[in-house]
Amino acid sequence: MTAIAFSSIIGPVPVSCLISEKHQSELHITEIPVESGAKITDHAVRMPKKLTLDIASEGAAASFNALKAFQESRAPFSIVTGLTVYSNMLVKRIDAQRDVVFSNILKATIDLQEVIIVGTAYAADPAGDGFERGQPGGANSTSSAAPSAERAKPGVPADRASGTVQRGDAGVSTASPADQSILKGLFGN
Repeated sequence: MTAIAFSSIIGPVPVSCLISEKHQSELHITEIPVESGAKITDHAVRMPKKLTLDIASEGAAASFNALKAFQESRAPFSIVTGLTVYSNMLVKRIDAQRDVVFSNILKATIDLQEVIIVGTAYAADPAGDGFERGQPGGANSTSSAAPSAERAKPGVPADRASGTVQRGDAGVSTASPADQSILKGLFGN
């Protein structure tokens, strides 16, 4: 006799009985028509894995609310099934059923889908300009560097090379000499 080992836990939510599992693994293959009408393929993309579980669990309201709260948390988890181990899964859909015979038991179909998580990395610029690709201010950068006194062009005062422009900057006038009083500057003499 052969036994199939599987997890009776969906994330942190225990279920009493797993009735069935449905596994889906798909590869999307592109098809491009050419002049003669024949289709060629030039690319294939792995689609997210999908798993459908039919479950039954005692304590219908508590189990349903726990599954719904876990779904809303959007926390990726791993699940062990009779065929394989799935990582980075999310609860996509909960389809619960109740009837008069099984009013205290939650009978539900749970759709799980893999989340494909990627990371971002930066590589050094092959032109060797000293800046990394993706860093502000590099020769091949897509964003500008923050203004600074060191980067100010000739003729632009270093104090004007700040990143902010404040109200009234357009009509800036030079300050009066320190030995002149404000009243004397306003009224002359």
